Amino acid sequence: MQINTKLICFLILCLPVPGLAQDSYSQKIKSWLESQGYGDSLDYLAVNIFGDGDPANGIEDNRIDMSSPLWNSDQRRSWNMGAGTVHCDGRNRGSAVIVDTSMFGGLDHGKIIATSAHVLFNLETKLRFKACRFHFMAIDHLPGYQADIRYEYSLLGDFDPSSPRTSDQFGKEDWAFLYIDDEVPGISTAGSLKLLPFVEAKTVNDDDTSFQFIAWSRSADSISISTSCEIKESGGSDLGGGSWPGQLLDNCDSEGGASGGGLIARNSSGYYLVGIRSGSHWDGDTYPADTFPSGPPDGSTWDITKNTNFGRAIDRELIAKLQWLVDVINAKTKIVLYLQVKSIAP
Repeated sequence: MQINTKLICFLILCLPVPGLAQDSYSQKIKSWLESQGYGDSLDYLAVNIFGDGDPANGIEDNRIDMSSPLWNSDQRRSWNMGAGTVHCDGRNRGSAVIVDTSMFGGLDHGKIIATSAHVLFNLETKLRFKACRFHFMAIDHLPGYQADIRYEYSLLGDFDPSSPRTSDQFGKEDWAFLYIDDEVPGISTAGSLKLLPFVEAKTVNDDDTSFQFIAWSRSADSISISTSCEIKESGGSDLGGGSWPGQLLDNCDSEGGASGGGLIARNSSGYYLVGIRSGSHWDGDTYPADTFPSGPPDGSTWDITKNTNFGRAIDRELIAKLQWLVDVINAKTKIVLYLQVKSIAP
């Protein structure tokens, strides 16, 4: 889709198809998916991959996955096992990370994951998916590593799936804190990330601070970490236009399915979740649809005026909402437990 100056492309997850070559733009695969009933909600949309082996055109990929010996480095062991994928109505929709609620006293039971709200909606029908599950570490085939997402204990931003994806405001409320039951082996012992407002993290120019991104990778078919990123807050002269506070622009490499992944800051105090990935922007004049039907090609230079990923920053408002949710969940679970005990009391 092309508009005069800007184009926004959201990262709708493409479902891996066993037995077929992973050519995500192949009409053969698309036809197969449609014949299986997956429909238009799985349109193949391009994503921004800046690392292509040529350091002359910008930051390199620097992604690692669970097969890498760097995955379990001392610097990542505290949080690298806290990510997963969100499956709704039986299909992969996006990524999520487990958040650390200890700063609010913790949950009496269960866990909360952070993701983008749009992964919970079919953006073609504008309806929310009926049933969603969290797949710990994208382990799709073991039921012991999956948990139902409980909407009644969850909190979503005021996200409107009917708003145009090219709207400047699309993404402002694209966040969600979702409650899951943790009575499964993997999730019970998973890592987690504390929240920190992005504005309180030191700038990327400070040697003490660096940024990473954790989300699902289609090519690796697992969770991966972009270990070297740059993140900037949108202003008036870039693709985000500074249209709403807390819009983050990043060059963290990723693929379809990265929506909802975690933007992470490391400083001398530790690792923190500072943003939630939403999608991608690119300039329609620089990358016209007739020449670039799938958007900027892999390896295109990161330029916040022409080609960038974007997401929703963690801020004090979101932290206050998470604290409120933790208090509500603890109160509700105590009431439920009391009623259960009372019902069986002699």
